[in-house]
Amino acid sequence: MKTKIKMAVGIVLATFTLSACAQKQESSVKDMLKDPSQQDEILTLMVEDHDLGKKYITKMMDNDHATGMMVDELVNAAANDTILAGKLSDMISRYPDLMLLTTHHFMPVIANDSLLSDTFCDHTLEHKDLEKAMHNKMEYKKSMEKNH
Repeated sequence: MKTKIKMAVGIVLATFTLSACAQKQESSVKDMLKDPSQQDEILTLMVEDHDLGKKYITKMMDNDHATGMMVDELVNAAANDTILAGKLSDMISRYPDLMLLTTHHFMPVIANDSLLSDTFCDHTLEHKDLEKAMHNKMEYKKSMEKNH
């Protein structure tokens, strides 16, 4: 009986000790994140560890505010870095539906700016197949309007 009581007391003490350690560790992580050098060390670890980085990105993608921040930073960085802009364009071009959606959203902006419109037309004319397709589409549209 005494052995059972001692064992029960031991288990209770061990549980309290582990619980206290867990609580202490949790608050120390919060304290650690207050230190800018520790923040940098943690962020560097997350960036350099592929699996941890993926988990962090997944967590951010589940949060509208964080997703908006990532998109803002990516677009701002791409606006100032032609290599990054090229990578972003290459990535978007792998998803034709996204590419068309993006183009659709840009059209009103391009149409309302004469320089953008002129540049867009120049880029379109650089691609003979696209130029021909647009010409045929406009001619078809004109013929349909005449018939109605």
